[in-house]
Amino acid sequence: MKDQLLAFHEFRDFTRRVLPLILAALLLTASIAANAAANLLVSPTRIVFEQRDRSAQVTLVNQGSETGEFRISFIRQNMLESGDFAAVGDDQPGLYSDPLIRYSPRQVTLPPGQSQVVRLMLRKPRDLEDGEYRSHLLFQALPPATSSSIENIAADAPAEGITVQITPLVGVSIPVIVRHGELDSAVTLSDAQIVAGADGRPVVAVTLNRSGSGSVYGDFRVTFTPAGGEPLVVAQANGVAVYANLDRRQFRSPLSLPAGIELANGSLDIAYIAAGEDPASATLARTALTLD
Repeated sequence: MKDQLLAFHEFRDFTRRVLPLILAALLLTASIAANAAANLLVSPTRIVFEQRDRSAQVTLVNQGSETGEFRISFIRQNMLESGDFAAVGDDQPGLYSDPLIRYSPRQVTLPPGQSQVVRLMLRKPRDLEDGEYRSHLLFQALPPATSSSIENIAADAPAEGITVQITPLVGVSIPVIVRHGELDSAVTLSDAQIVAGADGRPVVAVTLNRSGSGSVYGDFRVTFTPAGGEPLVVAQANGVAVYANLDRRQFRSPLSLPAGIELANGSLDIAYIAAGEDPASATLARTALTLD
């Protein structure tokens, strides 16, 4: 019993002494990695291999003032109805593009202001099933090794103490989509309403309903026309996707009204337009609200 009490007190003293150092190192490494990721420019932000495409490239630019090191890998994640993403296990069934893609390099070191091209090559097996395949290419910022690392902190602890290694996963990811075979997709808008945002500003909420074998990708434009007045664009959001793993997605956008204009006595037009296209000829879906 005495030995157990002694061990307990030694463990308590160890945690009191080392835990603040571990937390400080965690905050430091996470902050360094997050800063490096924030300064990484990735272009384009979306790769789509259409039927005849076999290669693509992504350009990375370090816009920060410090040299950054980035690891490049594929991850699998599915979109949720909220528009957020959830990680997918390697053994979870689905149509994923990472087995079809070869890419190089796998890790890069970028001095300030320098760029690097990452090349992707598509290799389709002959018996590939028709469908839309998607994985996400992750550019993960690696924190530099310093004398304040977790390993060095833990090295000062007793031999029988606890060693903790922390690797923050901070980075930028882009979808890599492979379309194979005859695919189709369509989208409608429903359940449009005005709700109050967290800051009290009005927010337009709408449901995107996707059907078919492919994803949809477009821009939102919300126009308010007051009774007897001219149309005003009060919200715009570009690059809104509904991926093929989802049949519906919820979308919200705050509305910005000019001074002196109230959101009443008029109509609200909500248009979902093919990304980067002319609303007059490429509107994918539309709905409207009458405001009293």
